[in-house]
Amino acid sequence: MNKPVKMMSLASALLLTIALTACGQANAPAPEPGETAATQEPPAETTPDETTEPAEPDTPDEEIISATGEYNGQGDTHTIEVNMDGTPTSFQLAEGVSSQLEGLNEGDTISFDYVERAIEGSDVPQLEIQSLEKAATSGADGGASGDGDTASSDRPATETFTVGDGEPQTLTGELQTGDGYSLYVLDGYTLDAATGRMTLTENPDYYAEIEKLPADFNLDELRTEGTAKLEQAGGTVEEYGSDTLVESPMMNASLFLQGSSAEEVQDYIVWEAQDGSAYTFHLVIPENEEGSSFYMEATASLATILGQ
Repeated sequence: MNKPVKMMSLASALLLTIALTACGQANAPAPEPGETAATQEPPAETTPDETTEPAEPDTPDEEIISATGEYNGQGDTHTIEVNMDGTPTSFQLAEGVSSQLEGLNEGDTISFDYVERAIEGSDVPQLEIQSLEKAATSGADGGASGDGDTASSDRPATETFTVGDGEPQTLTGELQTGDGYSLYVLDGYTLDAATGRMTLTENPDYYAEIEKLPADFNLDELRTEGTAKLEQAGGTVEEYGSDTLVESPMMNASLFLQGSSAEEVQDYIVWEAQDGSAYTFHLVIPENEEGSSFYMEATASLATILGQ
């Protein structure tokens, strides 16, 4: 009688084992159709020597150009105008540079770095400022604050200038000194430091006379003096403001008088330089085809004047 009981107990145990195994398989998630179970391996460690450097962007090298000029204001959110050696020039602003304009006022001198980019179909490059800051304030004696050097002593011996209307040309100017001042004298011009006269070398009938003014000059008195000087040359005398001198290097002149006759045009200009020094310029321009180029070139040179 004991043998059948043992056999039934063994069979019951076997059935229970099979049932438990089936339950365990039923609770396991079934693989998706077409999916083959795979053993997950831990990710391979990367040693410092095997680290992959990010690829450098494939962009052409751009030359950074450093310059200074007079801030003329902001045209829009990404464009400003800077007066460079008497020539108003528009610059685009790189990303983030607009915040550096805070605290600037029109007429402030700024130092900035920019790049030139060629524009397809145009001979005029795009100029983009990468960074800028307000330049050091100049003292009353023309020297930069914080040292005894004059502002003009830090300037390079030569500079290039793009001048002229219609067909601008690039000219080189050499830094020369006169009586208490320095300025860049362009190719084809001669400065007599003793007399303060700058002439067109090939035709000395074209000239500009330079006179340095005292710090306490009176603009009204100079207006009267200039008017009398031009009236002596004959013709009518007119005064022009910055709104009519937009394309001129003398756009920011404190006073601009012009007398014209059938033979020649004469200009009497009061100019305050970036360092606070002031001057009168008397230009004599005979009436012929050389007159326009002389005016633009001579005034571009005069606009670079600084005290010493």
